[in-house]
Amino acid sequence: MQPIYSVQLHLPEDKLPGYYAQIVKGIADTVTLLDRDKTLLFVHSLAEAEAIEAFVAKYNVTCEYGQWVQLDDTWSIQMRTFTDYGLITRSENRFLDLALASVVSLSPGTAPDAELALAAEQADEHALAWQTQNDGQRLIAVDRHQTALIAGIARAYRCSSSVVLAAAD
Repeated sequence: MQPIYSVQLHLPEDKLPGYYAQIVKGIADTVTLLDRDKTLLFVHSLAEAEAIEAFVAKYNVTCEYGQWVQLDDTWSIQMRTFTDYGLITRSENRFLDLALASVVSLSPGTAPDAELALAAEQADEHALAWQTQNDGQRLIAVDRHQTALIAGIARAYRCSSSVVLAAAD
């Protein structure tokens, strides 16, 4: 699970639509976008984000970077809260903002009396999204401030937890 990068474009408001089309075409010639949501562009690497910033600077466009993780279709989403921490694009891609959230794993650990199902059930109450992997491990996306809570739930049920993707600072 690798983080990806976003570039938020702050476009000047006093320009004609053709001006924006010129910028969009130039960006498409510079990097391959994973997806976009209005003026928020998703790319694979920081180098691609920096290439966009260098390109748009000549148009007096400023940028902000972000780190995200793309959640594929194997993830279950808690729609009630997910969009407070991420977004779903028009092309149905789901992105979780790592400025706001972390991904932790929950696994049975080594205790013979570990109760992973009960730990997962309680942890899911705090989950933004979750995925059960083939080895039984559960990945859980949570608010960045709830990783210690998930670790406590894991201990209470004699399971183990670890941070897979920490929130970006």
